[in-house]
Amino acid sequence: MDDPGLNLFALGRKVISRNALAVLGEAGTEPKRLFDRHVAGDWGVIEDKSWHLNRIAVDAGYGCIASAYAVLGDVRVVVLTQPDRSNTIMALPDEIEKLQD
Repeated sequence: MDDPGLNLFALGRKVISRNALAVLGEAGTEPKRLFDRHVAGDWGVIEDKSWHLNRIAVDAGYGCIASAYAVLGDVRVVVLTQPDRSNTIMALPDEIEKLQD
């Protein structure tokens, strides 16, 4: 997914929490793989409503885009692109709010 023409939106600066890196390392999953899935529109294990909100944000060019991926049993990693596409955060669910500030 290195071809920007295949991306649905810009990721901006990528930020990954230490805890997410630790979980991904334990699961043997590269962060790039999840960023690639996120930007391609494979938003993982999210509710239908969230999927539709993501599509609206992509089509409008503004709004948060959120993904969640089960990477280690029930442990999920969340990927969130900011409304202005300046940053994309990868973290555990309980860390996301703190990292948005």
